[in-house]
Amino acid sequence: MAPHRPRTGLLSRLVRPLAAMLGGRGEAAAPAKKAVASPQSDTLVDDAFTLEMQSLLIEDEGKFQVKLQVISLVEFHEAVGDKWQKVRDKVMMIAEGVIHQHLGVGNTCGRQGDDFFVLLFRTFPAAEGRRRALQIAQELGTRLVGDQFIGLERPLALAVEVPLSTSIKADGSLDLDCLDDAVEQCRSLIPAAKTQEDVRPPISGATDDNGPKQVKPPTWKAVDETRSRKEGVDPDWQAMNGGKSLADIPLELIPSMPGDARLSLLWRPTWVAAGEAIGAYYALVQRVDRPEQPALEGCRAYARDGGETAQALDRFVIGAAVREMKAAEQAATGATIIVPLHWTSVGTSRRMGLMVPFADLPETARASRLVIELFGVPGDVHPTLLTETITALQSLCREVLLRVPLAFPHAALAAQCGGAMIGVDLGELPSDERTDDDGLLDGLGGLAQNAATAGRGAYVWGVRRRKVVIGVVQGGFAMMNGPGLMKELPRPAKVLPAPRSRFFGGGR
Repeated sequence: MAPHRPRTGLLSRLVRPLAAMLGGRGEAAAPAKKAVASPQSDTLVDDAFTLEMQSLLIEDEGKFQVKLQVISLVEFHEAVGDKWQKVRDKVMMIAEGVIHQHLGVGNTCGRQGDDFFVLLFRTFPAAEGRRRALQIAQELGTRLVGDQFIGLERPLALAVEVPLSTSIKADGSLDLDCLDDAVEQCRSLIPAAKTQEDVRPPISGATDDNGPKQVKPPTWKAVDETRSRKEGVDPDWQAMNGGKSLADIPLELIPSMPGDARLSLLWRPTWVAAGEAIGAYYALVQRVDRPEQPALEGCRAYARDGGETAQALDRFVIGAAVREMKAAEQAATGATIIVPLHWTSVGTSRRMGLMVPFADLPETARASRLVIELFGVPGDVHPTLLTETITALQSLCREVLLRVPLAFPHAALAAQCGGAMIGVDLGELPSDERTDDDGLLDGLGGLAQNAATAGRGAYVWGVRRRKVVIGVVQGGFAMMNGPGLMKELPRPAKVLPAPRSRFFGGGR
């Protein structure tokens, strides 16, 4: 194997962008390591990816000349040294987001070890798969260290091509030694390729036929709650037809959010049956399109088709939730944070780009206190796609909740796809399902029964009347919130005892 070559001057070029990312000065690079070998490497390859490789070899009887594309961040790993553990989760989220942007339908990828991905482009010619791998490596380099990626002595993201037939062992698993050799050979040839214009590196992310593609690093800037307009300039407000405010019209008629809408976030205290306490706080987004209109809250802030409105709202909610969870970590409140996210934002392969801010939280905090709720799921969603989405979200949090229609709870589907609980938001009820307290409690009882049959808990948001609050607690629901329980707060608070006796006439 080719020896590792020292990179004098590399860290001095990276110190500024890396300092911004890591929150400190760059440190000496760690000793060279193998590009792919890792104690847990074999267990980190997705089962779906392994099966895909094996099926290719079987169906083509070894004649299919497909290439395995390797994206390695070993150079970046070594450049940041001891800081790697601090930034690893964020780096890998960024990498997954970039890869899925260029992967294409019908192709697959799998993560290998701490800093390594393997890609199969089976729906493209080999040249197109090679081009996309190069594009991924180039974009990753600029996203990780900014424009200083261009012109570095060595690229920090590498793309290497290996024949699939030579990179698979007899048992169908990846041959790590083969891939390691390919990456190391690429690393050793990079300096030589710089001095010979007619020699091209064996697929390095440093160059391309049209020159390197410059990509601005992503910025995660929440919408300013108190954004002001330029002095003396009023927006061109357009009156809505029908004379109704947005708070009165049906959900399906809520328009897309204008660019100058004001956003804010409140926190709805949530009763948790397991601890008999106000043990969770639900992120409730508020959207104001015009100064004279009431705020659109929660599900009513989202246009029915989701679209760009959902992505903008979810980005704002995630940013605010991460800030509050950081503050709560310092205050040691111990409360759970529930973050609702719309299907159109997270139901595609581009979801990881949206989720990057979660990597700023300690893994222990995400695993113990963060709950993600998935809503806006289409009624005809394919179980495989729903399972894939829930699985991806589960890697970031403690559990994933699935909001369902009251009339069609889909409890069995939720259980099949990995949802921890099913529930409803009463703000989403269509007009034909709105009824008196007794009728509503009957419908909620059916939801709880369906959830129990599927081995799942049930929850309900947005309860406004005290009778329904008491009925929900007595009905065995796992969680509940709404104005009928407790008013919203400007930020999450601590866990507050709330025993069931309070809801059975034994308390206030």
